Amino acid sequence: MEAATFYWTVVAGITGAVWILVQLFRDRVAQSIARTDASVRHLIAIDQIVIDNPDIQRYLSLTAHYREDFFRKPERLEEDLFYKAKTLVYMQINTFDEVISLSSQKTGLNSLFGYTSLIELSDWENYMLVKIRHPLYRSILNNEHDIFGDALRTFWQKHRQRIESAGADPFVW
Repeated sequence: MEAATFYWTVVAGITGAVWILVQLFRDRVAQSIARTDASVRHLIAIDQIVIDNPDIQRYLSLTAHYREDFFRKPERLEEDLFYKAKTLVYMQINTFDEVISLSSQKTGLNSLFGYTSLIELSDWENYMLVKIRHPLYRSILNNEHDIFGDALRTFWQKHRQRIESAGADPFVW
């Protein structure tokens, strides 16, 4: 009788443990989907701002060949369009930060309990590298980098020389 009780206790324990692992995995996937969905919504919101305000896109295109220090001059503080463009750039950089953070690979116990990655960084890297070439983006990343997450700062340091050595294309905004 004791052997049967022990057997069913072990079976119930194993079943419970498997159920907990299934729930943990399901919750991780659900949270990852929600975080990925939030990033996609941010990108759509940025696109909508550009559609609703083509003057921002024009400003970014016309200033693509300027140097970074142009965007740090006090005269810029008098330009409403500068603030609109800078706000859009902040939104985009924050979204890049989120995408990089979401796509970072977890190792060890973090991979078991962390979020699963639904975004592949390789799909985004070229897009980010092209956008960040604009001197306004670079100005923000070089002078205000502390307001962004570690994932983006690491990405910026890793690719900084390559980004800064390439010219910005005025037609990519």
